[in-house]
Amino acid sequence: MTTWYPAGLLEGAPAKPYGIIVLNQPINAPALNAVVETAVMLVCADAGANRLMQYDGHTGVKKRSPDAIVGDLDSLSNEARQHYANQGVQIPEDPDQYSTDFTKSLRWMRREWDSREGEDSDLDVVVMSGLGGRVDQAFSQIHHMYMVLQQRDLLRGSLYLLSEQSLSFVLAAGQNEMHVNNRAFAENVGIIPVLGLTHITTSGFEWDVSNWATEFGKQVSTSNHIRSDVVKVKVHGSRPLFTLELVKDLCASDPQQQSRAVTEKV
Repeated sequence: MTTWYPAGLLEGAPAKPYGIIVLNQPINAPALNAVVETAVMLVCADAGANRLMQYDGHTGVKKRSPDAIVGDLDSLSNEARQHYANQGVQIPEDPDQYSTDFTKSLRWMRREWDSREGEDSDLDVVVMSGLGGRVDQAFSQIHHMYMVLQQRDLLRGSLYLLSEQSLSFVLAAGQNEMHVNNRAFAENVGIIPVLGLTHITTSGFEWDVSNWATEFGKQVSTSNHIRSDVVKVKVHGSRPLFTLELVKDLCASDPQQQSRAVTEKV
């Protein structure tokens, strides 16, 4: 059985150490506030540093310098580069055109954690993402969630996407047990069969199912409701994406408006 503690992650009581990667996407400030203090590392993927500097410029946010800004740096603004260089932040340039700034950041973080804790130590990663903007970029982020699962030079631990209104992660094969509560999450959840046909058995939801086939083009479980502090999903087949709706206090105030405003400033 694989046990998940997503509520603890958002409440300052993580079950395992984790790092944060900031992508070049609109930042959900309340959500970043919730996770930034207990993170062991903070890395910006190229122009993610532009986004972090804008976040730092607002009142009521928890400011923290990144450990590094990683990527080919073609989108990093001169202002952000100088701002963080003055703070002693590492800014390694990686010109490799066969990997994305997302994967470069994961690789840097993994190597840094290996140097601190050893190669056998797990490190979860929380990615500050944006799934409410361009569709191709949203699919790219979900693609990366699956791509890195078997690449130990990129990830040894779990990967979470923390977006405007949701926390998402890829379920393991077999039984999954998620510890959730209504302080961190609203009631809506989705179990999305990204890789194709799978069968799920659930408990702790308003509409539980047993050995239920789910597949794009047929039937997909969206907008189910949490009805327990511990919910379970047994997976037989391809691994689905599990997505939890954040409580209002952890959501971006207006994801559509925020996305437009931040984009205009970059």
